[in-house]
Amino acid sequence: MRGIIAGLILILGFAASAAAQGNGLVASQRVATISEAQINRRMDEVFGASAPERLRGSLNLYKVTYRSVDANGRKAVLSGLVVVPEGGAPNGLIVFNHGTMAYNGSVPSRTTAKTKGSEGELAMLAFASGGYAIAMPDYIGQGDHSGGHPYPANVTNARAGVDLIKPARAVARKNRLEIGTNLYITGYSEGGGVAMAQTRELERSNDPAYAVTASAPASGPYDLSGATLKWMIAQPTDQAGFIIRTYLVGYMVYSLHKVKGVKITDYFKPSMAFAINNSYGGKTKDEDIIKRIGVTAVLMRSKNNLFNVTTPRFKRVAESADAKDPAIRLLRDNNCFDWSPRSRMLMIYLEGDAIVTDENSKNAFRTMRNRGVGRDTMRRSVIKDSSLNHLTAMPIAMVRARNFFDRGFAGVRDLDEN
Repeated sequence: MRGIIAGLILILGFAASAAAQGNGLVASQRVATISEAQINRRMDEVFGASAPERLRGSLNLYKVTYRSVDANGRKAVLSGLVVVPEGGAPNGLIVFNHGTMAYNGSVPSRTTAKTKGSEGELAMLAFASGGYAIAMPDYIGQGDHSGGHPYPANVTNARAGVDLIKPARAVARKNRLEIGTNLYITGYSEGGGVAMAQTRELERSNDPAYAVTASAPASGPYDLSGATLKWMIAQPTDQAGFIIRTYLVGYMVYSLHKVKGVKITDYFKPSMAFAINNSYGGKTKDEDIIKRIGVTAVLMRSKNNLFNVTTPRFKRVAESADAKDPAIRLLRDNNCFDWSPRSRMLMIYLEGDAIVTDENSKNAFRTMRNRGVGRDTMRRSVIKDSSLNHLTAMPIAMVRARNFFDRGFAGVRDLDEN
C-alpha cells in the first residue's frame, strides 16, 4: 500500500508540474480586494464626466510570478499583476503595458488597495468595470526580476506580456473565476510601443490562446530609430525638455550597461555618467532621478544642451544613426511600425506630444496605410487638447481604449476620418 501511495504521489506531482509548465505560472497570491465603492469613487475623481460605467462587485488583485525570458533570451521568472472582478470577466482579458518608470516600487505588482495615482490603478479604473480581467507585466528587469531592464525595447519587452496571458487565465481558474476568450492589448508611452510589438508577435503565433480581438496602442515610440532618435537629439527650448531627454537617454545607456556591458562613459561625460550609474536600478524614485540629473547638469554648465553632458562619440553615432553602435542598434531592432496588423487596431495619441513625439504615431499610421491596412482594420484617435501633456493625457487615452474594446470603432467619438 505504501508503494502504491508513493507511486500516486509521484504521478500526481508530475502532472501538477507539467500543468504548471504548460501555462507558465510559478506562483500567485491575492494581495488585495478592492470594493466597488472605492473603485467607483476613484473613477469619478480620475475621469470625471468621462468615467466608464460603474463597477458592480469588488476586484481581486493577484501578484503572480511566471516563466519567461530575460533581455538576452535566457530563461527567467518575471512578475506581474492580475486583476479579476469577483463575478468573473466574461468580456475577456486585457493585457496592459505600463509606461516608463525606473523605480521598482511603482510597477504593477506593487499595487495594493491603498495605491493611488499609479498606472496599475489607472488600468483597473479604466477597464475592470467592463467585465474584463487585466494582466499587467512588470517587464524584464523590473518587479521581482533583478536582471537589467531593456530600454527602450518594444520587441524585447513584448514577450513579458505574451508570457503572462496563460498564467493570468490559470490564476482565474485556480480561484474559480471565469475569463472570456477575447484578448485585448493596450499600453501607454513605453507601454504603447510594447503593446504594438506585442500585437505583432501575437498575430504571428499559431496558438489560438493568443488570438487578438483588438489592440489599442497609445502614444508609443514605435519608430525608435527614426522619429524617437531625432527627438532625442533635437535641441529643446526649455530646461524641462533637456532634462527629460537626458533622463530617457540615460535610462537607455544604463540599460545597455546592465544588459550588454557597455560603458556609460562611452556615452556620457564622467560627472553625468556617475549620476546615471547611481540613479537607475530600481531603488530611486523617478522624480529623484530627475532632480539628480538636473543638479548635475547645472554643475556641468550644460546650458540645456544634451551634447554638453554626452560624449563626442555619442553625438557622432546619434547624428549619423550608426547601427554599429549598441544604442542605435537597440533602437533599430525594436522598431515596430512597418508591418500590417490583421486584428482591429485603434492608434491613440496626443497631438503635439512633447515627450513621445507624435511623429511616431503618424509614421506608423502612414506606413500601415501604405502597406494596404484599411479603415475597417485600423483607425486613429487623436487627442487634440493643448492643455494636456504626455502624462495628463493618459486617462483620456485609456477611456478611448475602453470605449473601443467595448463597442469597436463605433464606440469612439473622436475618430480621425482618414
